[in-house]
Amino acid sequence: MPAEKIVIVANFLQGCSPLLSLFAYLPQCRKIIANRSSRDISLTSWLVWLLSSAIAIFYAVIQYQVTGKGTALIFSSILVLVFVIITECLIAFYRKGDKSRV
Repeated sequence: MPAEKIVIVANFLQGCSPLLSLFAYLPQCRKIIANRSSRDISLTSWLVWLLSSAIAIFYAVIQYQVTGKGTALIFSSILVLVFVIITECLIAFYRKGDKSRV
């Protein structure tokens, strides 16, 4: 396969990354909402995911500035960050609710 086609496929797959992440985050969010509890969810782990997502965005932006390419990487990194933030908000919201019920 010529290098140009490989790059096109790689860019497409990178663009699919946030969709795969969404499918990974949805069951977690659904569980938190259905149980109205985040007691069994590690907020620390999700804070590490937040840091990882922020680093990915930084890398994507730098790559874009240097090469002029990588909008798919920026887009996917931002979407992953949004999903992580939503999950963390659910954890914090339902964790607060858990404490008031105890």
